[in-house]
Amino acid sequence: DKELDRAMVAHTDTHTDTAVGNGVDAVVEKVCSDELPVHSLERELGDCARAVLVRREWLKRQPGVASAEAVGRVPHEGFDYDAVHGACAEMVFGYIPLPVGVAGPLLLNGKTYQVPLATVEGALIASTRRGCKAITAAGGASAAVLSQGMTRAPVIRFPSAIRAAAFAAWMHDPANLAVAQEQFATTTRFGRLTSCRVTVAGRYAYARFVCATGDAMGMNMVSKGVSAVLDFLSAGSFGDLELLGLSGNVCCDKKAAAVNWISGRGCSVVAEATIPGHVVESVLKTTVDAACELNVAKNLIGSAMAGALGGVNAHAS
Repeated sequence: DKELDRAMVAHTDTHTDTAVGNGVDAVVEKVCSDELPVHSLERELGDCARAVLVRREWLKRQPGVASAEAVGRVPHEGFDYDAVHGACAEMVFGYIPLPVGVAGPLLLNGKTYQVPLATVEGALIASTRRGCKAITAAGGASAAVLSQGMTRAPVIRFPSAIRAAAFAAWMHDPANLAVAQEQFATTTRFGRLTSCRVTVAGRYAYARFVCATGDAMGMNMVSKGVSAVLDFLSAGSFGDLELLGLSGNVCCDKKAAAVNWISGRGCSVVAEATIPGHVVESVLKTTVDAACELNVAKNLIGSAMAGALGGVNAHAS
């Protein structure tokens, strides 16, 4: 690979492995023989973009890869790998570009928006744009955020159900929540612990921590903060707690669950728009009566027949 060879020869950073000067193959051979760990090339070579180039050559030699050409078809140039390293992806060897379309105008709370959407689902942007057009033609929509909080609920085992109940009582005391908030705050400048409710099942306690995370989804931020709280408690009043898992499925992450529907997870919002009949007909190409009948037949009856969890609507809940 001439591009890889030029990049490696041109590299003079003092953090670079000395084998770089001996050519690309020597570096890749070191990776393949486990002398140079493939997962930490960014640190070993001192250059994230160069690490990607080396990893691509390593990957071409690995079992389970259809062909070297398949790896070569994955784009890798023109990307800021420094922004990725240590932040949002590991073992990076390229990236996948996605088409970005725009849906709009959308009149929301008196302000007009053009909404960018990255997708490979055909007709998604077109149908979303049609909905935006109908809402805007009807005078716009109103919306408000009701609450915001990312959750993490570790499962903790105690020697007895009574000790689990004592832990729940301790966490539910506002004064003790303040102590937990202080510990959580030692791990982040952006997140903050807002509440915690504990569910007890025998000797097991599921503490559902709710945390504000700003503009971030913040799952890792929350996990780190919750871990600090539990470390503090295990070193103090609850030395008998045993953390079985940082997630006990009461969070509830990536799964349909009533707890999220009822208590919320992430942003809970309310939105409102009134679409006149003439807009329904001219933009959505149907009638109010037909839309209402479909709503009952699909969203209410159909959802009941399917045992749908998390809301009776036409979208994922």
